[in-house]
Amino acid sequence: MNNNIQVSTKRAITAIFIAWLLFIGVDFLFHAAILESLWKEEIPAIKPLDDLAILIPAGYASFLLLTTLIGFVFFRIFKTKPSLKEVFKFGLIFGLLFSAANITGLFSYVAIPLKQLLIFNLVYFIEILVVAIAIYHLAYSIKRKKVVWLSFLIFFGLVILAIVIQNITANL
Repeated sequence: MNNNIQVSTKRAITAIFIAWLLFIGVDFLFHAAILESLWKEEIPAIKPLDDLAILIPAGYASFLLLTTLIGFVFFRIFKTKPSLKEVFKFGLIFGLLFSAANITGLFSYVAIPLKQLLIFNLVYFIEILVVAIAIYHLAYSIKRKKVVWLSFLIFFGLVILAIVIQNITANL
């Protein structure tokens, strides 16, 4: 395995964009399906469901910014191809720091129950780890087209799985 591979700007941008789609897929699975009941709880600090639905694009834009930040930091730290162990460590550290900063900041001024803060930030942590590993595979893969298509397949699989879960839980 050649660890001296450097990533072109075009490949880095593609990796970040596809990783963002995976971020959205994981987020959709968690928030639209697995954690759907948490969003239905009456919490004064959380906007009504109708308002939240309208603001989904803003949330996805924030994910693009976060994915871009992760990619920028990733490619600044790793000038050449890192090992998968290094990528996993990077994702763990970035995810823990981001999630801890986010939960601490929100807890200090927003009236959201600790349960929701912990669960939502656990999802952020998982998403950040997925993004880091996705960027790695998308940027450094020799069979890049295959990895891109696999990423799209995973994205659509996550969305379909979320819709299936929504339909199953709606009929219970």
